[in-house]
Amino acid sequence: MKIAAIAVFGAFWVLASAPMSVAGEDPPISGSMQNFTPFDAPAAAPLIPLSTEENGARTLEYLRGKVVLVNFWATWCGPCVREMPTLARLADRFGGDNFAVAIVSQDRDGWKRIGPFLEKRLNLTFENSLLDEGLKFSRAMQVRSLPVVAILDPEGNEVGRLVSGAEWDSPEAIALLQYYIDASGRGPS
Repeated sequence: MKIAAIAVFGAFWVLASAPMSVAGEDPPISGSMQNFTPFDAPAAAPLIPLSTEENGARTLEYLRGKVVLVNFWATWCGPCVREMPTLARLADRFGGDNFAVAIVSQDRDGWKRIGPFLEKRLNLTFENSLLDEGLKFSRAMQVRSLPVVAILDPEGNEVGRLVSGAEWDSPEAIALLQYYIDASGRGPS
């Protein structure tokens, strides 16, 4: 009898301590997010250093504790360039203690190309602008085309991915990201 009670209590504790999903079991996927693929088994993002323009190399570990949208892009990728303004608006509107946007460039010319391209051509700045020198991080993340967005949970696990450009400040994108923030137990952004 005691074993059954312990088993019931243990099951209750596991369920009660798990992050609660909002609006059902599945993330809201519609409209511009229709190509988003949630992962049944989230996988840890690799801790491979990425280059920053001013601060040297760092892994994405510095963003732990937040849901992170990781955008893989390049200056020569038309769909990547088209979605950049929507990512900047998303970061400005939605970024904070619970959420961050990190853009990871695959440009071979490095910062001498990326910085001026973002600032002068697009008139954009990103707090978390990174360069994947040698494409080690992109290969480890199995990025085979551009643009690609990976969503990481606060522990640094990839929970889903969208391959192709999107409107990241659309209501559908915000609903999807809010789902992951709420499911992480971090509360509203």
